Amino acid sequence: MARTLQDINNFIQICYGEHKEFWREKAGELKRYKDAYETKFWESEAYDTTMIRIETADAFGYIEGFIASLFTKTPSVIVGDDIAATGGDAKLAQAASNRFLYTQREQLEIASRLALIYEYSALKLCPIDSNEMLDKVAIEAIPCWEVMVDRDASDEKTSRFIGHNYFITLPEAKKKFGAKQFTPVPKQDYFNSYEPRTNLYDDSLANLPDDYLYVEIVELYDLLYDEVYYWSPNYFGGDKILERASIPIRTYNDNPLPNITTLYYSRCPSKPMDGLSALARIYDQIYEKNILRTYWANAVRRDSRQYLYKEGSFDEEQLAKITAGIDGAMIGVDEDSLAGLIQQVGVEPISSNFDRYLAYIEQDINRGSILAPFSRGEATKATATEITALAQYSASEIGKMAREKDQALERITEIYIRLLDLLAEEGETAVLDVEGEARVITPTDLDGKFRINALDQGSTPLSDAMRKQNFLALLPTLQGLGVPPTKIKEELIRMYELPKDFLEVIEQPPAPVASPSAADQGNIEGGVTEQVTSAEETARMLGRKP
Repeated sequence: MARTLQDINNFIQICYGEHKEFWREKAGELKRYKDAYETKFWESEAYDTTMIRIETADAFGYIEGFIASLFTKTPSVIVGDDIAATGGDAKLAQAASNRFLYTQREQLEIASRLALIYEYSALKLCPIDSNEMLDKVAIEAIPCWEVMVDRDASDEKTSRFIGHNYFITLPEAKKKFGAKQFTPVPKQDYFNSYEPRTNLYDDSLANLPDDYLYVEIVELYDLLYDEVYYWSPNYFGGDKILERASIPIRTYNDNPLPNITTLYYSRCPSKPMDGLSALARIYDQIYEKNILRTYWANAVRRDSRQYLYKEGSFDEEQLAKITAGIDGAMIGVDEDSLAGLIQQVGVEPISSNFDRYLAYIEQDINRGSILAPFSRGEATKATATEITALAQYSASEIGKMAREKDQALERITEIYIRLLDLLAEEGETAVLDVEGEARVITPTDLDGKFRINALDQGSTPLSDAMRKQNFLALLPTLQGLGVPPTKIKEELIRMYELPKDFLEVIEQPPAPVASPSAADQGNIEGGVTEQVTSAEETARMLGRKP
């Protein structure tokens, strides 16, 4: 049954309203994670402004430890021909895709940080203006609060819709959707709780040029009805759709392909499309550590040298000097019990319970991380066997996250190939380096059904180091099994990324033939030889063909 425009508009408004409400409730929680990562912990927490504040960098180190473990090298893929497909050139498609991924590593890392700090993220491939055929697409990392996902789906493949909620400037909106009458608003930061102003004649808006006025846009891909909708609450109050069209990007089998793909590193088991923040696992420990370190910092500053002298009784000003902890402060008192004219004020040391409590906090932080302590540069007393076991565990757990990243890379590559095929003009060409050979690529070379796999799937720096170490340990065994030295050499050069020039074999000049001695000459003339050096000569002597 075909849907009316009113049905579509109601559907978009419901998705938009639920999306906004869902993330509005999480804004405070995600703001705390953001501040902890940026070492601005106290911006989200109440504190005594008269006290010194101490912030640790545990959240930053925790997230960056994952990033360093996930990105072993430049992201790349292997593109192969599908068995049931014809057309296209897999080698050219692979070279074009890896060239693209090489230039987009920064956005891939940003998306990974967003997925670890918050709940998940997304990657959106957008057309850009370029005279080069292969540079007409760029990747944009999108935070979770801008991505509209089908929370009732079990995964991305079963999702009924996916969308992007964003702001663009007023000139961009008119360029994209025509000279429509928009009600511009200031761009709203997700972490600010103010409501957007919609009065065009507000004093602050009236004085702003159009380049600083924004329009909120919802770009929603309806996968059930194979349509993409553009809608804005700033256009007729949200009662009309800006634009409606068929989803332009298609798979080789003519199925709709959105230009947005999600990246999850941890999912809620009961609702897989709801992600889980990696930072949330240790936030309570970070909270306690910052509180404890702040208390210590202020206590240490009160651990100062103070003295009493006879002058009268304590008053408020004298008590203030004692509590202020000023080093070398002189406080006058009228007490006969003082031993001498000046007496030092005793300072009790901080209880050792704080040291034990800090140790428990550190243990909880380590337990909340799947990375072994030594992989973060921390010295441990573990034996070599324990370190090997921990390394294998860390490599396995990080490998799971790396496979999530690899799946996103494979989806990005598919979208890139199909989008580039759509954007390239007929007769347009580009030159690529394919295995050291310059080749010309055309849009026809991208029009095929390919099998796409991430190169070195699940590879991480830790797993790579273990693989290299194990390979070196296996060298004697491989040689004993008769593996050709050239094959072993090729694998070593590939694994350690050594120059390919090392594969070249330098031909040695033939050894000079020495003149036979008199005795040897006699043997030759008499037909006697001591050694047969070839199979052909042996066969001739035996009277058989080799």
